Amino acid sequence: MAFAYFFYFASFVTSIFNPFYGLVALIFSVLIRFQDRFPDIAAIKPFSLLFLGLIIGCIVNKDKLSQHVWKQDKLLIWMLVVSILGLIVMEPGEIVSETWEFVSSLAFYYFATRIMQTTRQFAILFAVMSCCIVFMGYEVIVDVGVNPETSIFIDQRNGRWQGLGYYKNANEFGQLMITTLPFLFAALLMRSSIIIKLISILFIGLLIFVVGKTGSRTVMVLLGMMVVLTFILRGSGNIIKKGITGGILGMLLLFALSFAPGPIQERLESILEAGSDKSFQGRTRAWGHGFDMISWYPVTGVGKGQWNEYHGLMPHNSYVQIMAELGPAGIFLFLWILRLCFIEFKPFFVETDSDPPDGDSFSSSSSNKRVELHPIFGTPIASDSVDVSNEKSMYLTSDDDGSSLKYEPTDMQKKTIVIAIAVVMVGWLVYIFLGNQGYAVWTYFYIGLCSAVRNFHPKVIGRIDA
Repeated sequence: MAFAYFFYFASFVTSIFNPFYGLVALIFSVLIRFQDRFPDIAAIKPFSLLFLGLIIGCIVNKDKLSQHVWKQDKLLIWMLVVSILGLIVMEPGEIVSETWEFVSSLAFYYFATRIMQTTRQFAILFAVMSCCIVFMGYEVIVDVGVNPETSIFIDQRNGRWQGLGYYKNANEFGQLMITTLPFLFAALLMRSSIIIKLISILFIGLLIFVVGKTGSRTVMVLLGMMVVLTFILRGSGNIIKKGITGGILGMLLLFALSFAPGPIQERLESILEAGSDKSFQGRTRAWGHGFDMISWYPVTGVGKGQWNEYHGLMPHNSYVQIMAELGPAGIFLFLWILRLCFIEFKPFFVETDSDPPDGDSFSSSSSNKRVELHPIFGTPIASDSVDVSNEKSMYLTSDDDGSSLKYEPTDMQKKTIVIAIAVVMVGWLVYIFLGNQGYAVWTYFYIGLCSAVRNFHPKVIGRIDA
């Protein structure tokens, strides 16, 4: 417990001087949740302490933060406004508590977009997250091995493994285990040292083992989807070739499942019997009730956080949750934000093997140089630059005015990191289709990470007019 106190106060000070490492500490804290292990530590309000430290740090270091302007900024503000207006109409007594919860989540988007500016920062963040999650998985393995009959990490009703506190649910704990698997896959695929590759293999093996013990069908399906999607995005060729690659890999995974332990096969086979599955039937009833709510209050919804006042079960679908609570405007804004997030990946995945045609239609940029950036904050640190004008492969994408932009080449290591971010986001969005995370910290943190990809977009070195 003394370590936890030291960690929080040291992190608070660190946040003021270096927001990036303050953000890493905050994410570590949200994952490990010392308050679930040492309830007395809640007296110092650890989340609020680190949250305040990051706010101060962002103010003190505002010149070192990203200066980009995202459309997502305004849309998220409008989403907050919609939630407040709905509460004013439907449940004014909940405005303060519900709005504070939402603002806390939205702040993670701000921290991610302004602080995360280099692939090195993403590598550090995901490495820390991986170590933290692996520790939690290892902790469960050890405790279950020592106390197989009485371990608090086993749900005695069904024998499925679970975590502590917030993660005292097999599905939530299983999802936690796959959170950083795309990054670990990236560490294997990149040209890293043999030691890093071996550590990544060890971590992946441990996490997959724990996922199997949680018995979460959703998470096991997501695991396979993440593997397939990683190789599809990393592969070359057109969409047909990538689709064939994904199909072959999917069949190989199905074949591999035939060698999985019996309990895992039985859990996965039960997906085919969803129509008679009581758990799935309960979810679909909840979804139907969500559509009933929007029909009762088609303008405001029932109000943020008010679902349980109208239905006894949780929504079990974050999209239905947002629609029912914030109304049509809320779900429209949320889906628009998600669309903009994925657009940020475009410069990394739209490529051509040949340069655009020469002629008057091409306007070269003022420079074909790449300026080196600060490894933590991403700000320019030197006047020396590297000439990229002779590179053969260029990236093309469309600008807002319909013209095409020509980008400098992206090295495969950077692209692999971007793929990991994209796969994490896709996995999370699929997971929350069956979960209750419409306003969760992680939802808006991942939105922020995807948006932050703009901070290290390939440098624009030219334009082809429409």
